[in-house]
Amino acid sequence: MNLHNLTLRKLQCFLKTVELGSITHAADSLRIAQPALSLNIKQLEDTLGVTLLTRHARGVEVTPAGELLYSRVSSLFDLLEVTVKDVSNLGQCTEKFFALGMSTSLVLLVGTDAVVAAKKNLPGFSFSLREDPSFALVDAVENGELDAALAYDASERPGVSVIPMVQEDVLFVTHPDVQSKQDTISLDEVLNFNFVFGGRRDVGRCLMERVAHERGRPLNIAYEMRSIAGIREIVLRGMAASVMPYGAVAREIENGRLMARRIVNPCLAHTMSIVRSTKSAGVFGEFEAAIMDYLSALACLIVERQNGLAKLIS
Repeated sequence: MNLHNLTLRKLQCFLKTVELGSITHAADSLRIAQPALSLNIKQLEDTLGVTLLTRHARGVEVTPAGELLYSRVSSLFDLLEVTVKDVSNLGQCTEKFFALGMSTSLVLLVGTDAVVAAKKNLPGFSFSLREDPSFALVDAVENGELDAALAYDASERPGVSVIPMVQEDVLFVTHPDVQSKQDTISLDEVLNFNFVFGGRRDVGRCLMERVAHERGRPLNIAYEMRSIAGIREIVLRGMAASVMPYGAVAREIENGRLMARRIVNPCLAHTMSIVRSTKSAGVFGEFEAAIMDYLSALACLIVERQNGLAKLIS
């Protein structure tokens, strides 16, 4: 295999196509011609000797080989971005650096507040906020790319500590045309719907696959989109339902473009945790207490913004 053929541009074309689920949309996003993007992906497949994407009328579907490449290359691009920033900043200042990760829904909910609060409560620190799915954030903490993350349904693993902070009601999100006078819906009713979810490690998808399996029911996944914006758009068009955190759809719920109901019988909930690396314990020394106070205050704000749909874990 000639590694010189694995250019960053070809890998970027592949990543964007997977994220948007469409060659047309990916080409528009990258501002290149659709044939040029298709050629880049074809050359990438030829170099690797495998099919990465299956084309169909609704867009593209990722093959198992494509799933593996997407996972690995996403991490590489994240690491490259962090490396470029770190190298650029090296020697320019004496500030300590603190890198925090949040899921997209939390960034929408409290992202700006997190940046402003870091400037105020962590003086002398250079601060970075990264947005990614929860599973990717936990991986990034483990790999030393992030100092901390606020992530959903994270589990303990070697080198990673998990501090549960917030319990959030799981929300079943649909187009308003799905009429209901109730603000709750049973799990059995939910499983009658077609869904749009993220990839196989998507938190909402994993939860629903588990509870559907426990009930001996199928989970009907009609669409797979690798971005909150894409999932939200499918639901806004009334093409499928989804299970999404409040922050991801708060604005749409408020203006009546989407409807959200809590899932009951049984009640389903997500746990948002502070995720830290045990390998870097004590690296911030005297600032450790201030960092934990900062993260705890963010957890309180997340609960406050959810209008009774979340509570602190005591």
